[in-house]
Amino acid sequence: MAGISAYDSNSISILFSSLPGASGGVSPMSAMSASIMDYKMVSSGNYLRLMKSYFAKTDAEEFRKAFGNGKAGSNSVSKDSASTLGNVKSAAEELEDSASSLVRGTVFQKVSETDSSGKTTSTYDTDKIYKAVKAFADDYNSVIKAADGVKTNGLKKTAVNMINYTEKNASALSAVGISIGSDYQLSINEEAFKGADMNKIKSLFHGSGSYANNIKSQASMIAYKAGNETSKSNTYTNTGNFSSTYSSGAMWDSFF
Repeated sequence: MAGISAYDSNSISILFSSLPGASGGVSPMSAMSASIMDYKMVSSGNYLRLMKSYFAKTDAEEFRKAFGNGKAGSNSVSKDSASTLGNVKSAAEELEDSASSLVRGTVFQKVSETDSSGKTTSTYDTDKIYKAVKAFADDYNSVIKAADGVKTNGLKKTAVNMINYTEKNASALSAVGISIGSDYQLSINEEAFKGADMNKIKSLFHGSGSYANNIKSQASMIAYKAGNETSKSNTYTNTGNFSSTYSSGAMWDSFF
């Protein structure tokens, strides 16, 4: 057996000669002696080194053939690539953050303004609100782009639910200068938005019952599902080992 030392060859002889019937009848004393030698081989680590030496030249090659000629991730049990899922997860997390800043933030707190005559009034900071809603719309569009073409059913369904919910609010969004394109993207007319009733804008984007809060929940679910699906993607590497994204494979690899 090529690649195995004389010590290893002797060890193999000892190992297999100890099996009942390997060379005819085996006396109790011989069997006990062989068992003691087997125990010493296992406890000293020689048995593990012996097995690794034997399988080293064939194991990786056979596994690579079985999983697509050594291409990383060729046995992925996910319908989408890790790259696609990562982009979706990142975009959804950004949308969740921008939605949270509208839903729970201070952007809709009124500020005091004093005019040239010295009169002070309390009003909304329309520039600040516009920037926050524009950031939300940009992040929403990024999720739609990233999720376009995903194959994972659960992830696709959640993205579609988000689109459908937005379309249900098309009229309310339009009233404050926000339109939905044929590609499901949101666009904001800055002039129309700043000239709209700020109470309507606040109703859409602030508070637990708002449109933005629902989108926040949808984004959170998309991020969760994309992250969960990533654990199924690219679980086998081109070196014949399981990648760290698959816990069972990582545990198996640790023995070798």
